[in-house]
Amino acid sequence: MQDVLADRLGIAVSRGLLGLGCAHRANLAERLAITLSDEDGGVAGALSGEVLGRELGLSRAAVHKHIEQLRALGVGVESAAGAGYRLTRSFADLVAAETALPYVLRSMDAGAPWSAGLPYHYIPSCDSTNRVLKRKAASSPAGTVVVTDEQTSGRGRLGRTWVSGPKKDLTFSVLLHPDVAPARAHLLSLAGALAVAEVLESLPGLEGSVGIKWPNDVLLGGEKVCGVLLEGSMDPDRIEWAVAGIGLNVNSLPDALVGGLPVEQASRACEWRGKPRPTSLRAALGRDLARAPLLARLLARLTERWSGLDDVAVLEGLRERDMLAGRRVTVLSGPPRDEPVLSGEALGIGAEGQLLIRDPSGKTVAVFAGDVTVREAGGDL
Repeated sequence: MQDVLADRLGIAVSRGLLGLGCAHRANLAERLAITLSDEDGGVAGALSGEVLGRELGLSRAAVHKHIEQLRALGVGVESAAGAGYRLTRSFADLVAAETALPYVLRSMDAGAPWSAGLPYHYIPSCDSTNRVLKRKAASSPAGTVVVTDEQTSGRGRLGRTWVSGPKKDLTFSVLLHPDVAPARAHLLSLAGALAVAEVLESLPGLEGSVGIKWPNDVLLGGEKVCGVLLEGSMDPDRIEWAVAGIGLNVNSLPDALVGGLPVEQASRACEWRGKPRPTSLRAALGRDLARAPLLARLLARLTERWSGLDDVAVLEGLRERDMLAGRRVTVLSGPPRDEPVLSGEALGIGAEGQLLIRDPSGKTVAVFAGDVTVREAGGDL
C-alpha cells in the first residue's frame, strides 16, 4: 500500500498537481502510521531519521524539517531518544493535504482523465471555499479542491449563510470544467447531492435514513446534514467553469446550529423558519467520524457522478431518495423577501431535473429554481 501511495504521489508531482515538499510529507506521515500500533495491538517501535531518509530519499536534516512541518499541522509525532520518531495518535481526522492525500489518492481511479482532489489546497480558515476557488478557476485544472477547517462567511443557496465550526465538519469546493451545455448545468448540482447521499447511506448505521430534498439538500431522518452550492461562469454556448461547494456536518453539535447558522444568529434570521433542522453524522451515529477517509470517499464518488454526466442515472437516483414526492409544499422566492410563489402537491422530479408540483387548480407546474418548504400536519420540513 505504501508503494501505491508513493507511485501516485510521484505521478501527481510529475504532472504539476502537487508540490514535492507536500508529497514528501504525505509519504512521511504514511510511513510513520505503522508506528501507531503493531498487528498485535501493542506499540510499535519508532523509526529513525536515518531509516526514514533512506526510504524516502531524503537527508536526516530534511526528515527533521518535514517532521516539524507535520507537527505544525497537528500531527502528533514524538521523538524517542536514541530511537527516532513515533506517532502518538492517528491523523485520520486532519484534512491538511499531507494527512488527507494518503486517503484521497488511494481512493482515486488512477486511469481517470481527472479526479476531484488534485490539486489539493488546504486553508485552515477562510471566508468561503467557493470564493477562494473562484479566484483560481480560470487558471486551475478540473478537480482542484479547496478544503478548510473553518468557514466564516460561506454562502448557501439563495444567498443564505453557511458556516462551519473549527475542525469539526467537512467544508470544501471542487472545480469542474464540464463538457455540459449551460441548460444542463443544474444537473451538476443534483449529481453532487446524489453522490453525497450515496456515500452517507453506505456508512454502517445510516442505511435507509438518507434522503434528498430537491434540489440539493441531503437529509438524515428529515434533518439537514449537507448542502451543495454550484456557481460558475458560462456563456450561451458553453460552461467555462463551475465550482461546487459542499458543506457536510460531521462532528459538530446540531443543537449549536440552525440551518448552518450559530444559534445566536439563527434566532434573528427569520428566513430559516420552516426549513429542515440541522443534524450531523455524529448526532445520527453517536460517535465521531474521521474526516480524511470520509472526504476521500466523497471526492471519489463525486468524480464518478460528474464524469460523463449521466442524466438518466442521476434522475433515477434522486427519485429513489426524493423526500418531497407526495407532500404539500410551498415554493418561496428566496431571501430577502421569501415570498410564496406557488403551493401544491409535489409530484416528483421531471425529465430535466425540475420539481413537478400540482397546483390547486390541478395544473402541473415545473419548478427549476426556488426554495421549498413542506407544510402538512405534524410540522414543517
